[in-house]
Amino acid sequence: MRIHKNIPINHKGQDFFVGDIHGEYDLLLATLAQCQFNFECDRLFSVGDIIDRGADSIACLELLNEPWFYAVRGNHEEMLLADEASELARIHRNAGGEWFFQCTAEEQAKLRLLIEAHCPIAFTIESQYGSIGVCHANAPVNWSELQYSDTANLALLKDCLWSTKQYQEVKQGKMFHIHDVKFTIHGHVNCARVTTNLNQLWIDTLMRTRRLTVLSAQQAYMVIA
Repeated sequence: MRIHKNIPINHKGQDFFVGDIHGEYDLLLATLAQCQFNFECDRLFSVGDIIDRGADSIACLELLNEPWFYAVRGNHEEMLLADEASELARIHRNAGGEWFFQCTAEEQAKLRLLIEAHCPIAFTIESQYGSIGVCHANAPVNWSELQYSDTANLALLKDCLWSTKQYQEVKQGKMFHIHDVKFTIHGHVNCARVTTNLNQLWIDTLMRTRRLTVLSAQQAYMVIA
């Protein structure tokens, strides 16, 4: 498992960020068209959970082969990677993952390899607005802890994939700063609108609104500036 990947600045086009896609391939393309996304020079960063529930999880996973598409690992990708006899696999079946178990063993192996090859736990993306951190759920209060972590830090990795604690604290009025990064972007929480901490954004609006949130780096920066 790759924990973290640094992404250099995009000198040719814009960077965009999308909330949990959950298999909604056609909706994603329609939303990108509305944003005038340029497939030749722009980049799209997913906060994870690109699969399950929607009509075309396989097409969404195959986006990982595209040079303009990047995704961190979400808890749904983590469930897909679980052993078929495990409790996590059972949960996956009941959380929109039944499509995966209808695939052949060969197809399943190819999809697992795509995730393992392309989806680390976190990205740090350089931009003209400063470093932007992306992980699916919680961020460590010191982002550098994640940048230099390894697979032995199971509690940190579980938080990054599964926890809604920070989001719930923000909803209750508690505000705090994520250090060592300009701001961070997350999914996972089924929010009705973009929700912010001092320098965190949660953009997972699909399940509540049936709309995908796509923000440019500039738009995300303006939200928390």
